[in-house]
Amino acid sequence: MDQILWAALPFIGLLGGFFSGFLGLGGGVIMLPLLTLLGGVPLKLVTGTDLVHVLITSATSTIGHYRGGMVDTRIGLFLGLSGIAGGLLGSFLSVPLSPFVLQVIYLFVVALGAFILFLPAPLEFEGYRKGEFNRNLGIATGLGVGALTGMLGVGGGFITVPVMIYILKMPLRVAIGTSLFFIFITSLGTIWAKFGVGHIHVSLTLLVLSGSITGALIGPYVSRRTPVRFLRFALVALLILILIVFGYKTFWGQA
Repeated sequence: MDQILWAALPFIGLLGGFFSGFLGLGGGVIMLPLLTLLGGVPLKLVTGTDLVHVLITSATSTIGHYRGGMVDTRIGLFLGLSGIAGGLLGSFLSVPLSPFVLQVIYLFVVALGAFILFLPAPLEFEGYRKGEFNRNLGIATGLGVGALTGMLGVGGGFITVPVMIYILKMPLRVAIGTSLFFIFITSLGTIWAKFGVGHIHVSLTLLVLSGSITGALIGPYVSRRTPVRFLRFALVALLILILIVFGYKTFWGQA
């Protein structure tokens, strides 16, 4: 714990909270590399802190998107309940895994999300109707992303948003808002497991939240006023940047 840069934690939370509301990520995908690389926080504590951050910021950001009519509550609730089961499994699976293995899993999933977003697809679907979706795909998505939430503490929005766009055929703006609602439900049902395995440090988490709540309020406001094409570009660019920086740190940074 001596290496933790406590003064940087509120600023890291602010960034994570903003991107949570702006791109529907939950913020954990940003928080994990920032807390480990800039904050000096041990990885397994990061997974717990991330999950609390994701819970609070996704709830805050969902409200903003819901007010703008950009949340499909039926799909979000269905996926969220499936995600709770996956989240509980992921939390307990993370206990015996080494930090290096968790980092590799994280990088693989980020790469998958970036790859999916490179596939051609319309930004809006004219035939989309709220509440209509393939239930089997919904269950598979909820379980898979929920397992990532429990294992890594990330909300999984960087996978959920592309899946909602390309597989469930949802418009990008609705996918962002619904992803946050889904992430909130999954995190709420999973967080107790992280407490149980000792991956949540209260003081550290409170410092992160002191910044993240403000960021989560700003993110949806900016997102609703940003062109759809730029939102997609920003999501891809962010994932690629994480792959480069965190990938280098994982495989060569300790050499």
